[in-house]
Amino acid sequence: MGAPNLSTQPSLTRFFEVRIQSVMPDIPIQFDLFLMVNGKPTLFRRQGQTITAERMESLMKHGGQRFMILEEHRPLYMAALKMVLNDPSATAETKSKYIKESAFLHVHDLFEKPSVADTVQNAEMMVKEMVDLVSEDVGAVAHLMKLSVHDYYTYNHCVDVSVYTIALAKHVLGADKETLIQAGLAGLLHDIGKRKIDNQIINKKSALSQEEWEEVKRHPTYGKELLLNVDNVPEEAKRAVYEHHENYDGTGYPEKKKGDEVCKLSHLVAIADVFDALTTERSYHKAMSAKEALDTMFGMQPGKFDPDIFAAFNKNFEKKAKVRLEPEFDPCQESSLNKIKKN
Repeated sequence: MGAPNLSTQPSLTRFFEVRIQSVMPDIPIQFDLFLMVNGKPTLFRRQGQTITAERMESLMKHGGQRFMILEEHRPLYMAALKMVLNDPSATAETKSKYIKESAFLHVHDLFEKPSVADTVQNAEMMVKEMVDLVSEDVGAVAHLMKLSVHDYYTYNHCVDVSVYTIALAKHVLGADKETLIQAGLAGLLHDIGKRKIDNQIINKKSALSQEEWEEVKRHPTYGKELLLNVDNVPEEAKRAVYEHHENYDGTGYPEKKKGDEVCKLSHLVAIADVFDALTTERSYHKAMSAKEALDTMFGMQPGKFDPDIFAAFNKNFEKKAKVRLEPEFDPCQESSLNKIKKN
């Protein structure tokens, strides 16, 4: 694939975005790189050229965050990420970085491309790579979580919930690889139904109206519908997409199921979902420390989470909660986070 003819301005729809740090410095790149200049994609490096680590640092220092790559070069970009993962000399930290970059791109496709079925297969391959990394290096989860971007947004949240669900499943369900892949897919896809909800509702910083809140509560049902005919998503993972907001005491949604009516994987995703939402920086919410998040989650007990799984998540399960929560607390909504009251 040669360099594009820039005599006519390429349409923005021909590009996908990647974070600057996802490109390996100091080696020949296999795809053309563009930067946005005055609102237009401008060729920055051609195939075969290199970009130094110092130049990348300079770009980021001056506010650069994204490269743009032509859609026709997407396979070349993915192959470059795969090359890092297959390099036996690469550290777990390096592999974690490139798994996460790959994951962001896959989740973007899951939320933005017309067909979910066409993108799930690639996402499944990425989850397998994540499971392999977590299985071979106990510190891999920490490496993966360090790579979260600072702003909370749906793509990053889905990737992080996938990582937490894999780690928790390994502790609760054992190290069977297929089980962990299923757990990772469940975490990755848990919010897929939100692609059918207006972004103005998803990103709203003020309190939701009752009508808007009811629409948000439909996302598990929307997710179930989107995955209904996607054959390569296991049934338990589909159940977790549909059930991850069901509470152990039957007060959740969409069906108010309780206890063992909800599959174990759904209970795992529920814990991962809430913990990540509380510990992630957002435009309207400062990230809680792990201790503060756990205090908040204690405030949801008894009733919110499966007690045995929550005990596995935190050995200090019997610790007294230090917060009180409003009914229908939802960590993904600003209005709920503002109502946390310290005792």
